[in-house]
Amino acid sequence: MEIRIVIFLAFVSVTLITNTLVILLAYRALAGITTKITSTVAELGTSRETKELIDSLHAASKRAASVTESAKLKMAALDPALGRLQETYRSNLAHADSKLEKAARNINNTAENVRDIVAKPVFAAASFSAGLIKVLRDS
Repeated sequence: MEIRIVIFLAFVSVTLITNTLVILLAYRALAGITTKITSTVAELGTSRETKELIDSLHAASKRAASVTESAKLKMAALDPALGRLQETYRSNLAHADSKLEKAARNINNTAENVRDIVAKPVFAAASFSAGLIKVLRDS
């Protein structure tokens, strides 16, 4: 029983020492990174070029915002005109569709009439020939 307790305490000690070392190394790494970030930010804050860059980016963003706002207002003004244009196109397309449908019906009717005109004499001739052949066979 005592050996089990000694082994357990040995494993607990190893785990405790390992966790302590990992925490210490993580602390040192994060402290180094924080120091580097702080010095970099301090340099950026005092640099004249950085201030000029930030000022120019600020001015560009203001111009972009004003251009976006004016484009938004122009699009809002165009919205009723676009609606009317869309309605006009819709009615014109419906009118053209009805005319094309009427033309298609006329073409179909004309094709049926031509077919009937051509087929009627052919059927009559075929019937006459069949009747004549029947009479000649029967006699």
